[in-house]
Amino acid sequence: MEKKLLILSLILFCSVNAQTYKVEKVKGTVKVQVGSSETWLDVSEGIILQSNSIISTNKNSLVQLNSDGNLFVLKESSALPLSSIKKMTLDELLLALAMEDMINVPKKKEDTKSKSTATYGTKEEKKNLKIESDDFGIMKLNGAIQLAENGFKESAVVVAKETYRKYPGTKNLAADRIYFANILYDKGLYEEAYEEFDSIKNLKLADQERVEVENKSALLSKKLINK
Repeated sequence: MEKKLLILSLILFCSVNAQTYKVEKVKGTVKVQVGSSETWLDVSEGIILQSNSIISTNKNSLVQLNSDGNLFVLKESSALPLSSIKKMTLDELLLALAMEDMINVPKKKEDTKSKSTATYGTKEEKKNLKIESDDFGIMKLNGAIQLAENGFKESAVVVAKETYRKYPGTKNLAADRIYFANILYDKGLYEEAYEEFDSIKNLKLADQERVEVENKSALLSKKLINK
């Protein structure tokens, strides 16, 4: 019952974010994917985009969007769901993080004995597909960082979390993981921040990164004990 209420709350929250975005400036190659479509279309100046769209920019490209007088520029080599360009409260962030936790719960293994064992594509094709997917995940993290830099920090964390789930290879990017973990810390979400830093400790870290992660983990541990 609690899970159903949680899902309903998130659906209601998302439904009020039906903004539109006018494309005011395009430099280089900018693409958009609308709704559930898998087709990427060219973005040109003057068109109106709905919040159910995802935009992406190639290298040396950018796009400037205007929503009710509020400007947002997505820089090169980035991707972003337009629905994420929004302010969120801490409660809304916690709700979204709880949803991510629910989605990430391991599913029971299915009986695959009676299912087809056919495999499509060569190993090399699959490898290339994974690289392309992870590359898009990196683009989404770039977009999430730009969200944070423009004051949408809570929404940025949600985009990052979703990206780690959909593109698991991006979870190994220590610098980005630390960046978003620090947002949780700055927002006073110490339990969530501690979990992140504790997970980051298992990654391959540069000396400076390891010092920061260990210091933050120790600090957060004390804060949680004294809570």
